[in-house]
Amino acid sequence: MLLIGVLMMDQIGKVIQIQKPIIKISNLFKTYLMGEVKVHALNNVSITVYPNQVTVILGTSGCGKTTMLNMIGGIDSPSSGKIVVDNQNIHQLNQSSLCNYRQEKIGFVFQFFNLIPNLTAKENIEFVLEYVLEKPVYNKSKRALNLLQKVGLGHRADHFPYQLSGGEQQRVSIARALAKEPKILLADEPTGELDYRTGLQILDLLVSFAKSGRAVLIVTHNREIAKIAHRVINLRDGKILSINDNPNPMKASQLIW
Repeated sequence: MLLIGVLMMDQIGKVIQIQKPIIKISNLFKTYLMGEVKVHALNNVSITVYPNQVTVILGTSGCGKTTMLNMIGGIDSPSSGKIVVDNQNIHQLNQSSLCNYRQEKIGFVFQFFNLIPNLTAKENIEFVLEYVLEKPVYNKSKRALNLLQKVGLGHRADHFPYQLSGGEQQRVSIARALAKEPKILLADEPTGELDYRTGLQILDLLVSFAKSGRAVLIVTHNREIAKIAHRVINLRDGKILSINDNPNPMKASQLIW
């Protein structure tokens, strides 16, 4: 077989594309001291995440899912191990470079929304477009409204977070993350506050985003959601139980929970 960059020949001579991981985590530990006892939130975790794919980290509450997400996002630091993103060991970066990394490459969908309370739904998205990206964005208002329409909230654009339900705030958070068009989207229980129909709509949107060349990483306890993923990583007590690849993920519309 001939390897040329990310292309290779299969056994019948057809050229197939071999993707390079955008995230490579090696021997990752996160340890906390509880009195004199060491607690491993993450215990020797090694995974890879690829662009053009949805990856799901599956596990119950307290298994280390959110801890891993925060480390990939540069919010938290490992006790030991390596996180390489786009050929960059992110925890060797200084604070300024780490800020640029989060700004340029990462989109967050937080479990608890983190919307700015004195800005409307549309203004929360415009804030990202104007101040976080730090580059000119053509027609910020139109782009923000278009994103809100994609998550079914065009009619709530001028409402403040306190005027929105938990599910609506979650959808604004998702629209805000997508506004940056990041290389990597990190989503912490993105359907946790959503009704079934809206949850399917959001999952379909996240799958479409991955297909545009991005990596989407979802952490969830919902096993049904894992069926839309190209790769499912099962986590328990900070350890990886299994990693399963799925060449034919289900469509979001096929899920039932």
